[in-house]
Amino acid sequence: MRERDRGPARLTLYISVLASLAYLGGGIALMASSQSFGIFPSSPVLRYGLAVLLIAYGSFRAYRAYLHFRDE
Repeated sequence: MRERDRGPARLTLYISVLASLAYLGGGIALMASSQSFGIFPSSPVLRYGLAVLLIAYGSFRAYRAYLHFRDE
């Protein structure tokens, strides 16, 4: 494949990495905060559950981005 044709694929890879970092950061911030940003009830079970889901999804996206980077 020519170098010129790799532009969109690299852009997709970078966006995927940034999205996974955003999900991971959001999950960590939600877990570390004492408030749930006023959106959810202040139940710690709901806040920690959502934080774990965000971290798990961010990890999944990071893993898929790693596989894509390794194949390229």
